[in-house]
Amino acid sequence: MMGIATQANAEPVWKNIEFGMTRAQVEALYPKGKGVSHQPKNIEISDIQITEKCAAEANIRFDDAGLVREVMIAGNPSMGGRCSNDVLTSLSAKYGQPANWDSSGGSILARQGKVAVWGRPDGVSMRFKKFENGAFGGGGLGKSSWELSYTKADAISL
Repeated sequence: MMGIATQANAEPVWKNIEFGMTRAQVEALYPKGKGVSHQPKNIEISDIQITEKCAAEANIRFDDAGLVREVMIAGNPSMGGRCSNDVLTSLSAKYGQPANWDSSGGSILARQGKVAVWGRPDGVSMRFKKFENGAFGGGGLGKSSWELSYTKADAISL
């Protein structure tokens, strides 16, 4: 019996959030208030300390049934993308080299960047995007310099 992994004791997707949690369960963990906003399709949590010098905002997104389907972390603006480099280094140290590392095109409205993807053993896909340029805050001064999204790998239909 011991040593058998189940979904119940799997590693959380992010912090104490797991796929399939109900909106009510997430609201109980993060009640509306300072730094926590309950939106119709997601819950936003502001000013999460990622490193000593870097903060971010978390968006916990729900499907039509009101269950957690994705967690997206957006780094707060930082000088020269410093925080995006720190986060990427930490992710690589914890999960190894990404399974995929690619540039993504952009336009004046879609910020360009590089994308790294990791697949965790528990079926969670992690997609990290480091923004590099663009008229609307690509380097990280006006907007986030990075985003990290967690999705359930089997939830992707091809």
